[in-house]
Amino acid sequence: MKKYRNIFWDWNGTLLDDVDECVEIINASLAKRNLKLLDRIEYLEKFQFPVKKYYEAIGFDFSLESIEEAGKEYIGAYSQKMFSCRLHADAKEVLQIWSGLGASQYVLSALNAEALKKCIVSFELQEFFSDVRGLEDHYAHSKVELGMEMIRDLNIEPDSAVLIGDTLHDYEVAQALGIDCILVASGHNSRKRLNECGSQVFSNLGELRSQLEKVI
Repeated sequence: MKKYRNIFWDWNGTLLDDVDECVEIINASLAKRNLKLLDRIEYLEKFQFPVKKYYEAIGFDFSLESIEEAGKEYIGAYSQKMFSCRLHADAKEVLQIWSGLGASQYVLSALNAEALKKCIVSFELQEFFSDVRGLEDHYAHSKVELGMEMIRDLNIEPDSAVLIGDTLHDYEVAQALGIDCILVASGHNSRKRLNECGSQVFSNLGELRSQLEKVI
């Protein structure tokens, strides 16, 4: 049985349950531009990285404005809401189990690094993570670059690591880093989309928790 000694966690949508807030924020931006609003199902089918491609898919016209303008608008609104989001059910329990097994756990996120660390502290989860990394600014890096830096800086063997996320992009990041991937279908992409990549997919963290002995 393979035992993962290094667990990379995505934050938004994986540990933090923020989908409804994100749908609300993007719909405010769409309404401001007289564009069609998204329901939750449509959002899960359309959300993707790079973010510019997602914005274009839902109607933004970047011949009229820049991606930076739209991004700042979204980030400003999200910064007002993220501390009122909640953790996914079983998030803390899964972290506790892996911690008890002696695994090192990290957060690898596209969220601004300072905001990410503040959010983790607000949920009193900092004790579980050996390292937490997000973007230093909103456009300079990618999760792949951050992940590579972490693997190098922490001297992590790829065979010992797994990334747990909620989007196809998380799978792409794991592939680029040469590590395994586990996806949970309770975040920003639908289960149908996640199933297409061939990664192991769980409905939520509760299901992952119940089958953890098969994973580790």
